[in-house]
Amino acid sequence: MALEYYVQAASAVGGGQLSWIGRGNVDQQRQRTLMLKQLLTEILIGIYLLLGSRGAGEEGQLGRFLTDGKTRQQFLLEAARQCQDAGLYDKSIEIQKRIGAFSAALDTINKCLSEAFCALSRGRLDGESTITGLIHSGNEILETFKYYPEISPQERANVMEQQSELRQLEAILAIHKLARSGNQLDALREIARLPFLPLDPRSADMATDAFKNLSPHVEACVPALLKDALHCLDNVTDTDGSLRALRAKIANFLANNLNRNWPRDLYEKVARSL
Repeated sequence: MALEYYVQAASAVGGGQLSWIGRGNVDQQRQRTLMLKQLLTEILIGIYLLLGSRGAGEEGQLGRFLTDGKTRQQFLLEAARQCQDAGLYDKSIEIQKRIGAFSAALDTINKCLSEAFCALSRGRLDGESTITGLIHSGNEILETFKYYPEISPQERANVMEQQSELRQLEAILAIHKLARSGNQLDALREIARLPFLPLDPRSADMATDAFKNLSPHVEACVPALLKDALHCLDNVTDTDGSLRALRAKIANFLANNLNRNWPRDLYEKVARSL
């Protein structure tokens, strides 16, 4: 019924039946495309109605209106972008996954994961369930990617990059969970082991830009991670000087990044602890 409603609506504004069988003029074709996008983005079951239970529309209703595979692919890429612009990230991810745009789907997941973590660190109670769902979706996409045919070398490289970013975000989230559950010493050990931040007390101080190879999504989580580290340091006894060394590492790291617009209380907390 939903599909028929949109077909009738398209006809009412001038698309007519010809636009739905691919023989309308440019304006009619454009109207058809707009209606299909609206169906995807505004109706809850739009994706499954148009695309079917799997694939990029070959098994769904979309094939009735866009018979050419390349045309369907381009249409769905634009629809995914429209979903993102509207904040409909779940739909965007599902569409991207269906058409084999795995790196784009993972980028969307990493963006949402970063935002969910930042919200969780500020006390949002619903952040944890959101994070669990996003990580599951990311791992599901990576599993699908393994068996997907005809992956270009560029897309493969992009997926590997997004996978690395996902694992970095997972590591930050795991540390946050340890810190907030009272396992401060374990959290500090994991912080020191992070390969993408220079916080290992045993390593020499280096003036290299730690953010050169970090994505904006991971970078956005660093202030909350450092707050977790300082919270743990304040609640653990330093028996061998290693925690003092870690505190100095954090202070040095912050001193090298004064140009970043991080929360003022983070710098103040470090200054008080020295």
